[in-house]
Amino acid sequence: MSEAKAKRRADLFDGETCTRIGLCVNIFLTALKLTAGIFGHSKAMLADSLNSALDVLATGIVLVGLRISKKPADDEHPYGHGNADTIASFLVALILLLTGLYIGYSAVHVLIHGHVAEPGRIALYAAMFSIVIKEVLFRYTMKVGRQENSQAIVANAWDHRADVYSSSAALIGIFLARRGILIFDPIAGFVITIIIFRIALRLIHSSVDVIMDESPSPEVLGEISRIASDVDGVLRVRDVRVHQRGPNRTVDVKIEVDGETSVNNGHIIASRVETALIGSDLRVVEAMVHVDPVITEKPFAETS
Repeated sequence: MSEAKAKRRADLFDGETCTRIGLCVNIFLTALKLTAGIFGHSKAMLADSLNSALDVLATGIVLVGLRISKKPADDEHPYGHGNADTIASFLVALILLLTGLYIGYSAVHVLIHGHVAEPGRIALYAAMFSIVIKEVLFRYTMKVGRQENSQAIVANAWDHRADVYSSSAALIGIFLARRGILIFDPIAGFVITIIIFRIALRLIHSSVDVIMDESPSPEVLGEISRIASDVDGVLRVRDVRVHQRGPNRTVDVKIEVDGETSVNNGHIIASRVETALIGSDLRVVEAMVHVDPVITEKPFAETS
């Protein structure tokens, strides 16, 4: 692969580039679904267009969050601005929740009052087109989110997947309604609500976990211990603590060294552990290494 192609690929899989692409797609799909819902007389498609409209807002929030999270540390934010990524993820989840509430309300209103018309073919085609586009966008965004360890981008990916589910429900409802079973169009809108609720609650839970400094997975803790243990002079690693700062991590860890070693040598060992952790693939940006000496107690000499 040439250097130019490699750079274009790197740019394509950049978090901000990915989010800008998602923003443009959401704007286009909002207009498409709204048009199809109005001219196709489909309540499910109109509900889906609202979902896409709020997706525009959600993706905009993610873009702002990504930019803030990349700001360097300052006097007021000594740990940097990484948590802006987590806050953006939380706001996306709230937007999803509100979207689900509105769609559910609209579906129930239609079911009660019975204002149901047969959807037009344009609504059917719009739903099919949206499913394909959003599934591709979900896979692309999820790959970038995992690559950059960004909770906001991952939340945005699940927002795209929510559109796949909602458009699929709309497609089924529109298809059955065009076959004369009109009641299934608003029922599809209610199914969309349940799907969106599940995704939103899961995203809220994961965002709150990060804000509350929940410990990472045992695999991450084990990898930190392994990296520190591999440094020459480290006898034991214990009390590993990890703080998630958006896509990055800060680590507190205690290491045990030979109690007979000098203070200077103990500092050198700690510095090597810090360097090893920051240089790993765990996105550690800061490591606080505490050194504890291990003293082998010697028996007292017997006195005559």
